[in-house]
Amino acid sequence: MAQKLPPEVEQLIIKYQQLESQLASVLTQKSVVLSQIREIERTLNILQSLGDDAIVYRNTGFVLVKVDKGTIVKELEEKKEELQIRLSSLERMESLLRKQLDDVKNQLSKYRTTVTAGGSAGG
Repeated sequence: MAQKLPPEVEQLIIKYQQLESQLASVLTQKSVVLSQIREIERTLNILQSLGDDAIVYRNTGFVLVKVDKGTIVKELEEKKEELQIRLSSLERMESLLRKQLDDVKNQLSKYRTTVTAGGSAGG
């Protein structure tokens, strides 16, 4: 006959699952931000290889608009800086969630050890 888990253990399991879900979300967001940063870096490298008088266009929906190279470089650098701040925030959240997951895992393993030590005689 299966033994019912105490409510505090059920709560720990639910908390663990929620933390795992939050961590997965943070990791997905982090991956997107890293991809955007890499794309901006590639674009900036291409722009740097062009002369200052090069004609540059920005995609604005269905229309390409001519823009000054210096303006677009500045905008891309600002966007990259914003993304790096976001990345830093996501990395802090990731670290915090991993710590919380470890704490809950340790609490669950203490319970498992207690149950195993106290309940293995009937096997």
